[in-house]
Amino acid sequence: MSSDSLGRFSVKFVGNTAVDGATTYIIKVTNPDGVSWTLQKRYREIRELHDELRLRHGDILPPIPGKRLWGNQEPAFVAQRQIGLEQYLQGVLQIERDVRTPALLQFLGTPTQSGERSQARQYQQILDNMQSKLLNLALPPAPLDETEMAQRLKKYGQAMRLHVLSQPVDPIHLRAPGFDNEPLPLCPSNVDHFDALRAPPSAATTDDSRMLSELLDGLLQILKPEQLADADKLVVAFPAVQLPDQ
Repeated sequence: MSSDSLGRFSVKFVGNTAVDGATTYIIKVTNPDGVSWTLQKRYREIRELHDELRLRHGDILPPIPGKRLWGNQEPAFVAQRQIGLEQYLQGVLQIERDVRTPALLQFLGTPTQSGERSQARQYQQILDNMQSKLLNLALPPAPLDETEMAQRLKKYGQAMRLHVLSQPVDPIHLRAPGFDNEPLPLCPSNVDHFDALRAPPSAATTDDSRMLSELLDGLLQILKPEQLADADKLVVAFPAVQLPDQ
């Protein structure tokens, strides 16, 4: 063990094996006290650890070997990926010299114990699992990739559009040329007479205006109050009253 690794965790990949058609890597972990134990982890588990660590460290994490859909069981590829994963975990431990992230602590594990210490370790593991599932508001939000961001924008945009279209429209907004560059729908009673409405006033329209004017004049005559009698004839002078002298 080098002097740089004293007082902190260290990892070393010592081999790999195929389990249920997937490659499992055998990792030797040494804690700051010099106690060592071995782990068996798949690439998927290391990838999940990387996603958890991104929430805390962001882009300062070392690059992790990428996925491969075909030929991921070829010996040359497995050996190359094993080297890359070991370098990745060593880089993570360079960043976290004092391992404090619950996901990383759970990944590294602890040496096998027995009795009460083993029971205490199980309790601690349960607490770590619960803590890893809780939302830590102190950490910055995880960045979204372009594909996921585009999908969310499309989803939220459709939801907002449906909400807007489901609300009643104020008539004043109908004066605009259109919504989303679409023509405004006509009132059902005016659709069949659209051409007539667009045409300039004709003689028939003028006659209608004259008729409407006559109707309004007649209405004003009805509403105009009629004088029934002369107001001067209705007023009677009060007779003079002689007051006695005092």
